[in-house]
Amino acid sequence: MGPKKLEVCIDSVESAIAAAEGGADRLELCAALSEGGLTPTLGLLTVVKKAIAPRSVDVFCMVRPRGGPMTFSPEEKEIIISDTKALVKAGADGIVFGALKSDKTIDVELSRSVQEAADGLPCTFHRAFDLIPDQLAGLETVINLGYNRILTSGGQASAVEGSDNIAQLVAASKGRISVMAGAGIKSSNAALLSSATNAQEFHASARIQRTVGSSNKCGPKMGLNDDCIIWVTCKEEVKKIKEALN
Repeated sequence: MGPKKLEVCIDSVESAIAAAEGGADRLELCAALSEGGLTPTLGLLTVVKKAIAPRSVDVFCMVRPRGGPMTFSPEEKEIIISDTKALVKAGADGIVFGALKSDKTIDVELSRSVQEAADGLPCTFHRAFDLIPDQLAGLETVINLGYNRILTSGGQASAVEGSDNIAQLVAASKGRISVMAGAGIKSSNAALLSSATNAQEFHASARIQRTVGSSNKCGPKMGLNDDCIIWVTCKEEVKKIKEALN
């Protein structure tokens, strides 16, 4: 087996550059990581691809039209397919998606439609997978759908807490799909997770908080979060995670 790979989720050009310079093997491009990641704009994808072109790092795009439940209405499903096709046309290297039915099983029909709309690009089934009661059965479903990897914390709040379950999924996958560990991965726990799970791919945000100006000078709030605080990828943390994994 080769070196273990690190995917970094990002939602800005600045973070994309930092992640690429830190040695990320792949980027998961989102909007609004504060919401768990939503569909990025075509403009963001275009500028990110241009900014990291010298590094030749693949950019996988999240397709998720809103925050909240992983079940989608007919109108939202139409948005999902349209966005997938647009991102593929705009230069995405892969698609990240996940959807469930009301009984918390995988929405096979919609997931297959997204895989088909991806037009041959690799697809990752995201952490909607962690809401499935029977993950071993879900693993087989995702494999049969033709997805290339699953992002999971083993059904727990963090990959550390779900490490035993991730290890079971890795063993059950038998090399048919990549089981990528994610949620709460840091340089301080990456080596432990690498050993405990036997996963070959890992997913992290490697973010730090930055304050812009002064909190008491920001004026009216534009949303639920503090408008003077932004979260950005830390290049040094990306490097440290990579070193810990390998």
